[in-house]
Amino acid sequence: MGDGDDDLGFKPDEIGRWSERKIEIVTKYAAAYATALKNQPFRRFYIDGFTGGGVAVRKDTKDQVVTTARRILAIEPAFDGYHLVDFDVGKSAAMRLACAGREQAVAYCGDANEILPPIFESMRRSESKRALCFLDPYKILLSWRVLESAGRMGTIEGFINFPTHDVQRNVLTKDPSKIPPTGAARMTAMWGDDSWRQVAYAPQATLFGDVEEKQSIDALLVAFAARLKTVASFGHVSKPLAMRNNEGAIVYHLLFVTQHPLALKIANGVLKPYHQGRA
Repeated sequence: MGDGDDDLGFKPDEIGRWSERKIEIVTKYAAAYATALKNQPFRRFYIDGFTGGGVAVRKDTKDQVVTTARRILAIEPAFDGYHLVDFDVGKSAAMRLACAGREQAVAYCGDANEILPPIFESMRRSESKRALCFLDPYKILLSWRVLESAGRMGTIEGFINFPTHDVQRNVLTKDPSKIPPTGAARMTAMWGDDSWRQVAYAPQATLFGDVEEKQSIDALLVAFAARLKTVASFGHVSKPLAMRNNEGAIVYHLLFVTQHPLALKIANGVLKPYHQGRA
């Protein structure tokens, strides 16, 4: 680590402009959420499963960027509670420092797949609690159990990062018989079962009989969004937003899930300029 890393207490993630757009999107929606619900008779929570340390650095300039969780800690009116999770010891320690003086803010060190379900359970169809959640794994690290748990509470909405690049590079080989076992296992854990195989590959007739042909990533995203609605029980799922790197390649897709049509309308308003390439 360099001196800057020593000052932070952890090695910050290097991010591109596409990640800064994601930070902007979630923070804008969180501010709208906090304002829209400030006079409602329930407590508002922010839950983040992959916080990082609150600071990242730009890949090109190495300038520091304040990331999502720390920006949302600064939003007024404040949330009534914050649950901030990261697996990295140094990053979790940095978030604990960022939470200092806020009794309602808790930073956890550990696996989000184990920590989040009990937190979600405390929100189960409560008339006094609502939560905004951000699930932003860089790779295929998220368990379907977390998504299903959130959807079935009836009180949680938020943004989900679908790790498109990792899926394309480490799971969806052209020949399905050559999918790495570790990649297949991670994909099944995120999907909830192995039905992703029937979506990702479809039989195509050839002169030599049927062969399994790889389908577009769009087909997989449509099916994933459908599972979020029909299996995880979210009422509404946004159109996936493709987040592209400087070369135009898709790094991941961002989806918004909610039980409330008005929340979807607000989120779509935030997402619209990014879909149109105006932000």
